[in-house]
Order: sequence, then structure tokens, then C-alpha cells
Amino acid sequence: MVRKILLIIFIFLNFIGFTQNKKCNTTFLMNKLFEEDIRNQNLFYETAKKNNKWIEQNVINRKEIITIPIVVHVIHKNTHSNIGSGTNISNEQIEDAIRILNEDFSKTNSAFPNPPRNTFINLAADVQIQFCLATSDENGNPTTGVTRTSTTRSDFDPDTEANDMKRNSTGGKDGWDPEKYLNIWVCNLATSPGGGMTLGYSYLPGSLWPNQMWRDGLVVDFQYFGTVGATAGGNDGSTATHEIGHYLGLLHTFCEETDNNGNPTCCDNDDVWWGGNIDDTPATEGVYWGSVNSNTNNNTCNDLGYSNIFNTNVLDMDENFMSYSSDVWMFTNKQSSVMNGTMNNYRSSLKNSPASVNCTGIVGNYNILNNNHIRVYPNPSKGKILIQNLSNSITQNISVRNSLGNLVKVFENNNSLISIDLSNLENGIYFIEINSSIGKRIEKIILTK
Repeated sequence: MVRKILLIIFIFLNFIGFTQNKKCNTTFLMNKLFEEDIRNQNLFYETAKKNNKWIEQNVINRKEIITIPIVVHVIHKNTHSNIGSGTNISNEQIEDAIRILNEDFSKTNSAFPNPPRNTFINLAADVQIQFCLATSDENGNPTTGVTRTSTTRSDFDPDTEANDMKRNSTGGKDGWDPEKYLNIWVCNLATSPGGGMTLGYSYLPGSLWPNQMWRDGLVVDFQYFGTVGATAGGNDGSTATHEIGHYLGLLHTFCEETDNNGNPTCCDNDDVWWGGNIDDTPATEGVYWGSVNSNTNNNTCNDLGYSNIFNTNVLDMDENFMSYSSDVWMFTNKQSSVMNGTMNNYRSSLKNSPASVNCTGIVGNYNILNNNHIRVYPNPSKGKILIQNLSNSITQNISVRNSLGNLVKVFENNNSLISIDLSNLENGIYFIEINSSIGKRIEKIILTK
């Protein structure tokens, strides 16, 4: 009986996402998956139980920073052969998307330290998860972290063709090992017959059986990946942030239940055990599509009627990344805990992936120097780093970027053995890009003084 009740609770056939303003297709796909085979739902519940156990045994505030290696599969129309043309998005657009991800997950986006309203700023979390483009493929060969696939398909229907972009045989691109990489497919998602637009989607962790894992990852419409290049007007670039939230176990913050007439109702959507018992997001009635500013005062549900951390009736958390508003800028502490729980349980192989070594937020090239050409030491470093050129090439310049991909230093040099000083930088992870006459090398350095 309990299992039946849970199924009814999770599957909302009158889901708000079927309306004209549809943004995320995750709930629809999860409903469809569970309806097709109840075993998928049972698997998802078992994963949620393990995640909850980890959360109970670990504190919210951790010092560990987890790096997730990404491979971006750009599926573009065959008429868009030039990089930067239409669906064949530019490298700059990809880099911008990675930048936004890292800023969103580290609480360093433009909303901080002065968000449009500070109602929930004390609940905002640094998730301590960062993202980078892989520099080695499944076989250990150098890679840019980006694949580009030409297709005759003009678009992909997110309802009936939700996984076609993930297969070579259906006009898409086979993903890389999901235990080592986060696969992101960027393509043109078809407009729904009713005029609605799907911006992206992902499967929740633990919902796919081993023979279904080729579906794992997220899909983002090319117009909503990053904020530069071929992007739509009004796009804040956080669609991938929202979908990775699902990928790491988060549900929507707004209520997805409707009454018998299809009208939205109140509920605390993510404060359920299979959603991680997230009690620091308020109950919210339906979807808010508008912007969030200092005058936004939506309060659709009385929070005193729900079990959460609030001792009073608070506003709707419309600025949360798992909402649908146009001005999102925060995850909460409990959401952070759920995502870190997922990375330490179901996605622990991704956490320990060898592909995270030396990965960066920069789209590189295939002409990458190997260990026989360059030696970078010591690592970790207290600030002074030696770069020894072991080949006959000439080191032209060296650039240093932080974990967000921001350029922080540039050194010009043509000696075979050089020293660079990073002692004035804060402790953390940095990427040293060495450009020489025969290629490029990117080295991840840990600075600890």
C-alpha cells in the first residue's frame, strides 16, 4: 500500500510542465519511466534511502571540493558545418556555460553578495562541486572535452524522442562512460505542438538500470547553454545548473500536484524522503514564471502548515535554481547536502574519475604536450612553480586560470626552464596552460601555503 501511495504522489499526470510555458522535461520523463517499469521506481527509491543515510551521518559543511569531468556533445544540423554557426555552437559559448556552472555551484555568481532580494541569503550554499571539460577521452587520448556530430535531423522531440540525440544510430552521438564523465548533449529541442518549449532535462540518480545507463546525463537546448553566441534573448544561462540539480538528486521546489480541475495546489514538493527531505525550501503553489526583484513578494502557501525549518510563514523561494523563475541564483544548504550525498554514493565513481585530472574549463585543442615534453613541479605547491621544458620546443607563454576558468595571470617566457610565482594567489585549484612551439599543455596545480 505504501509503495502504491508513493507512486501516486510522484506521478502527477496533470503536471504543470504540459502547459505552454514548459521548461524542464525531467518530471515527465521520470513519470514515463516509472509507468513503463515499476522496477525503475524501486531502484530509484533504494538509491534515495542510501543517500539519506549518508546525509544523516555527515555534516552539511564540508571542506572537500569535488570535480566533475564533462564532455559536451554538440549535435548540429549538417547545414551548420562551421563552428559557431547556429546549432554548431562556438567554443566560447561552451566555455561560458562551464563558467556559469562553476559560479552557480560555488555561490560566486553575479547575485552575490547583493542579490535582488536577501530574504534567503543565509540559506544559500556553496555546493563545493566544480565542473571542467575533460582533457582525456575513454582511451586516455587527448581531447578537447567537446564532440561535434553533424546530423540530418533538424530537431529532437523531448517527449517522444528524448534519447535520440544520445545514439549514433538515431542521428545523435553515443555518450562516453557515465561512470567517468558527465555527458551533456546540446542540440535543438523541438517546440511542443501546443507551443511550449523544453529547455532541458535529466534523469534522477538511481532510476536507470545498467542496460539503460547510456541515457544518463543531461540534455540542453543549444539556445540555453551559456549566455554568448547562439543563445535566446532573456536566457540567464542556468538551465544546465537546474538539470544538473536533477542529475544529482534534486526535485523541483514548486508543487507539481494539481486538483481534479487541473489547478495548482500547495505542497512542499522536495520535503519528501525520496527527495532528500529538503526542509529549507518553502511550500509553493505551482510555478512562478516571472522575474525576481526587490518587490517580488509571492507567498502562495502558508508554511506553518508544513514541517520545515521555518517558524513563520515565509515568501516563496522563487530565486532557487530548482524553480522556474527567470532570476535564479541559489541552492540551499539541504540541497547542497543532497547533491554531495549523491556524489558520495550513487555517483561516487564519477567523483573518483581519472578524467578529472588536469581537466579545465577551457576548450583546448588536440595538439597537447605530453609528459615527455614538459615537467611541472612541485605539486601541491606553496607558490613557486618550476616548469621544465624537456623537448627542443620553446615555451612561448604561460597563462594561469582559477577553478572557474577566469584568467588570473599571464607569463611571457622563452627559456627552457622557468619559474613562476603564484604566492600572491589564494589557496585553491589552478590550471596552468603552457603554450609552446609544438603544442599546449594544461596542468592542474593545487596551491597550499
